[in-house]
Amino acid sequence: MTTEKGDELRFLIIAAASIGAILTTVFSLTHGIFEIFPFLYILPIILVVYFYPSRAVLFSLGISLMYISLIYLFGFANPDQIAIATAWFAIFVTIGVVVSSYATKLQQEKIRIRQILNNSQDGIFCFDIRTGQVLEINAKCTQWLRYERSELLGTSLAMIWSSTDERESFIKRVKTDPWNTETEGLFRAKDGAVLRFLISAVLVLPDRILCSAIDITGSKIVDEEIRKTLDDLEEQVRARTAHLEEINEKLRAEILERRRTEQKILEKTMRSAPDEEERE
Repeated sequence: MTTEKGDELRFLIIAAASIGAILTTVFSLTHGIFEIFPFLYILPIILVVYFYPSRAVLFSLGISLMYISLIYLFGFANPDQIAIATAWFAIFVTIGVVVSSYATKLQQEKIRIRQILNNSQDGIFCFDIRTGQVLEINAKCTQWLRYERSELLGTSLAMIWSSTDERESFIKRVKTDPWNTETEGLFRAKDGAVLRFLISAVLVLPDRILCSAIDITGSKIVDEEIRKTLDDLEEQVRARTAHLEEINEKLRAEILERRRTEQKILEKTMRSAPDEEERE
């Protein structure tokens, strides 16, 4: 439903409730019925408070004036009805003021929370446990996932969190131990890229989970690259150490061979020395 059609429908509902209350008042006063019709004015006041809280005070004042005007018009000869109508007038205005003030504060709080969520550097989303439907998601999370917010609202969480085992394990953990819900999950972006999120959650209602997500894809990649580099360095060190040990073995073998050669030469020299002396 578009915004314009929604406004038209709300206006028609309020108008129907107001006209119904006024016509019922006229009918009741002309037929001597004085007990029921005042209660009918509460409904349009509540509807305006719900749909348009900022306008509820003026509406309450206007419809209350309409009510008391009808009483004076059709029941001016009855002082009891005048007194009761005056009391109802005060009640209607009080309801409009108090409830409108409360509803306005709630709306302002809702706007403030919305701004906090939208400006948060963490991704935030809320989903229904039973249906798996995404109920809310902030701009940061949709930016990471390369989606528009409207594309994810009302869709299944499985579209972005495809691992059923991860989701079910996460939900089970939230239900059993709400203070220890941090986990890692693989999410799929609109372009097919796989992202790793660090997820923590709060069970805000029995069937709704509010999740905070941090994109740790980059840090995981860096960690893997560092680990790979360290593994490569370790392999190079092992290879270099093995090469040095091989060189050392060759040197030892050469030294031993040289010593054997020197020993043979020395023994040969010692054997040939007496023969030379005998010849002399």
